[in-house]
Amino acid sequence: MAKKESVKIDIIDGEEENSKIYIMSLNVGGLNTYELAKAKRKFINNETKVLEMVLESDLRDILKANGVIPQDGSEDALNKAFAQLEAKGKSISIIDRYFEMNGEKIIGESPNKMTVIQEGNILSCAMEIIIYGV
Repeated sequence: MAKKESVKIDIIDGEEENSKIYIMSLNVGGLNTYELAKAKRKFINNETKVLEMVLESDLRDILKANGVIPQDGSEDALNKAFAQLEAKGKSISIIDRYFEMNGEKIIGESPNKMTVIQEGNILSCAMEIIIYGV
């Protein structure tokens, strides 16, 4: 059995001004076929939820920094907050960085619609938040 690797999340500056790319990855090198299949399933179905929580937290921080406070944690409240932000002349885009990637690297899509790829021994997904009108 190979040494268990932990999932890591890196946040880097995006190519666009006022953007951040959130990359979640897991090294699956050295796993046998059974362990690899389990790691892929867990990464796709469970670990992507952690990245989604990081994104939501940062989105709420961005909204608060622009004077917009979501009423609660629901998706409806978040959508209303985005509308308030747009009324102030600003907007936010959330982009799946792997959505248009070569199909041979794509291993699945998470329940929250993040594309998951495998490059060599690395499983990963990446999302970008871009703020316009800043």
